[in-house]
Amino acid sequence: MSDINNIKSTGPAGLNTPRNVVDAPENREENNASKVSNGTSTARTDTVSLTDTATQLQSIQQTLSDAPVVNDERVTALRAAIADGSYQVDAAELAQNMINFETQLR
Repeated sequence: MSDINNIKSTGPAGLNTPRNVVDAPENREENNASKVSNGTSTARTDTVSLTDTATQLQSIQQTLSDAPVVNDERVTALRAAIADGSYQVDAAELAQNMINFETQLR
């Protein structure tokens, strides 16, 4: 679209344009400093360490992702019981479960 100092643009500046991070000035200076300090370039490696809590959470997440979302057998049995009128709700047990649930949220 425009030709300013021999730079051609086909769209909004900075969007969808490839960038060469390796040749960025800050990377060149860092590489030169490491070459000067010990005479050779050194490769840096990144390491990651997880805490026990993070490891446990990762294990729990994997267990949950492996579990089925819906127990199809139970749903089918409940639908059949509701359809034939044999499904009974224990009001006292339901109320106690609701209280327990609310207590756990606090």
